[in-house]
Amino acid sequence: MQAYDIYLIRHGLTQANIEGKYIGETDLDLCEEGVEEILDLKARFSYPAVGRVYTSPLRRSIQTARLLYPEMTPLTVDSLREYTFGAFENKTPEELKELPSYRSWIDSTQKTVPDGAEDPNAFGARVLEGLDRVIRDMMKDHIGDAAVITHAGVITAILTACGIPKRPLLEWKVESGKGYTLSVSAGLWANEHLVEVFTPVPYGTGTDEVMLEYQRLFPEEE
Repeated sequence: MQAYDIYLIRHGLTQANIEGKYIGETDLDLCEEGVEEILDLKARFSYPAVGRVYTSPLRRSIQTARLLYPEMTPLTVDSLREYTFGAFENKTPEELKELPSYRSWIDSTQKTVPDGAEDPNAFGARVLEGLDRVIRDMMKDHIGDAAVITHAGVITAILTACGIPKRPLLEWKVESGKGYTLSVSAGLWANEHLVEVFTPVPYGTGTDEVMLEYQRLFPEEE
């Protein structure tokens, strides 16, 4: 049965990212440093060739896609936009640290919901619907490889919910301009909504803990 490769890649930096703010639905451009970082990664390492590029509808993702894959027209998937932080949006931890609601959110590992924020379960369901849309579109059009340029929250939600090997949410680390390869088996996705996670992207940026765990669980036959 055919497998499909999806490269989940986080967008480049915005000024708010540099300032350490919680940025979800706010639609920001890449900052100059963010553009330079993406171009530097592209020059020093290798991003995989793909048959299609999907992005979040937010500008920072679309701009990153155009820097990495300038020859392609990205397709936006609304359900792959970032989590909405509500009252914490555009605020730094320093600005919020005295608020009981913020301390409760942090102490509960973000299981409580800030005022006006998206319900975490609804966010998870939305993100998986977006991934399912991408996979179905690839299957329909016989696209074997695709890049998905999106957000850290989206990527970690996908990896936590669907990824093999399994890791807790806070153990997934996704830096700007980087991400992971998903190998999608049509049968495994249809029956269990699981994907294999391996090979950090861009290629050449090193082997992280998830790749080592994958190699331990699924050693190559000699």
